[in-house]
Amino acid sequence: MLEIDNLTVEYKSDNDNFYILRDLSLFLNKGEILGIAGESGSGKSILTKAVLGLLKKPISVVKGSILLDSSIIKSKNDFKNIRGKKVSIIFQNPQSSLNPVMTVGSQIIETIKLYNKNISKKDAKLFALKLLKDVELDNPEHRLNQYPHQMSGGMNQRIMIAIALASNPEILIADEPTTALDVTIQKQIIDLIKKLNKEKGLTVLFISHDLSLLTTITNRVAVMYNGELMEIISSDDLKRNREKHPYTNALKNCIPVLHQKGMLTTIKGNIKKNDFSYNEKCIFADRCNYVEEICLEKKPVLKNNCKCALSL
Repeated sequence: MLEIDNLTVEYKSDNDNFYILRDLSLFLNKGEILGIAGESGSGKSILTKAVLGLLKKPISVVKGSILLDSSIIKSKNDFKNIRGKKVSIIFQNPQSSLNPVMTVGSQIIETIKLYNKNISKKDAKLFALKLLKDVELDNPEHRLNQYPHQMSGGMNQRIMIAIALASNPEILIADEPTTALDVTIQKQIIDLIKKLNKEKGLTVLFISHDLSLLTTITNRVAVMYNGELMEIISSDDLKRNREKHPYTNALKNCIPVLHQKGMLTTIKGNIKKNDFSYNEKCIFADRCNYVEEICLEKKPVLKNNCKCALSL
């Protein structure tokens, strides 16, 4: 349904030049929930902006293509025609996305009218009520007249999902939608997205740095590091510790274990700029516990869904 082919996104200014995404290829099947994982700085959010055509100078696509339903999305008009209509997005902090001086009802109705030019005010309100029911918000008639500050973070995230669904999109991009929520509310939002996926056939691209969370909601997980795709793995294989790439394994080892004593496990070093110095070496070699000479002399390619010369 959505195909990203050899996508390269570059940051280029008078003082600096490096890759934010490099030769990244993946696909999203209709009705699937695909997870995108990786630590901060891996390029997850830039990937979503590239898909929606929201990149601004000095960041730009320099190579590769994005296809939706087998059609290349390239021009500003192409992106305008899919943004919101076919592909919608929800962000991790709903309070910063909602207008604090407008009722949530007026914000939902505004979106409904944007994509349904001929709809009446009465029908728009009825549609807004239906959306609030779809996202399982209690007392929807009352909530329509409330402002964002009068509701909790979890309620506001449900409002954001309702707004995203107002245009009847085919794909929902969820960019770390549970990060600012407590664990109980996280589960409610996860269950809601799974329900929308199952009952409405909504295709979902779910972005998170939390591998354990992704295994509970996704069909497959694409693991990114420093703008490059390291591994694509089924959630079942991830649960069963069948990962092949050292970076995926390192991310899993960083997940705290209940009742485990001692220091938390971390990945040594930090992310460096993906520039020409990584043209002939593995992007993760500087931080990998399994690095060998070949990793420093030849850049690996994605093979059997893993980009590593020394697959685990």
